[in-house]
Amino acid sequence: MTFYESVALWFSFFVSVLYLIAGGWVKIRNYIKAKAQAKADAIELEVQTRLKAAQAATADAPSATATSVAGSVNNFQATA
Repeated sequence: MTFYESVALWFSFFVSVLYLIAGGWVKIRNYIKAKAQAKADAIELEVQTRLKAAQAATADAPSATATSVAGSVNNFQATA
């Protein structure tokens, strides 16, 4: 490595360190947080979509979800 390359390497190193000290780390941290929040929002949207679909399927066939040993709850007649 020549002297010029060594000077350029050390210069870029110190500029990077000064950038991080001067507030660049905050920008990097905020960028990472924004990406993580966007991913979390996308996952939450998918979960809510699947939950609504499951609730709609349950609402369409309530007798399929409520059963007893005597048969369907809809057909169950109490004996008093």
